[in-house]
Amino acid sequence: MSHKELNEALEIVRRELSSNEQLDPTDVARLRSTMEQIETALQHQPQNSESLSENVTSAASSFEQSHPRLTETLGQIADMLQQMGI
Repeated sequence: MSHKELNEALEIVRRELSSNEQLDPTDVARLRSTMEQIETALQHQPQNSESLSENVTSAASSFEQSHPRLTETLGQIADMLQQMGI
């Protein structure tokens, strides 16, 4: 997976978060924090990156019932991070 594909997936999540007011504010804040960590990782390639894909997977589970499309996109992001070694 490329950085471009990952950035495109992150943009889908950003749009979903900004357009959906039914999401739990705590879950949204946690997901936004995780997305910031991903963006930082893309720039710096941190040593402890395993937790990023775990954070994304955990965040996805928060939205599984109420927002399946968002959950699917987050799953793809987690997969991309693992494949990229981030």
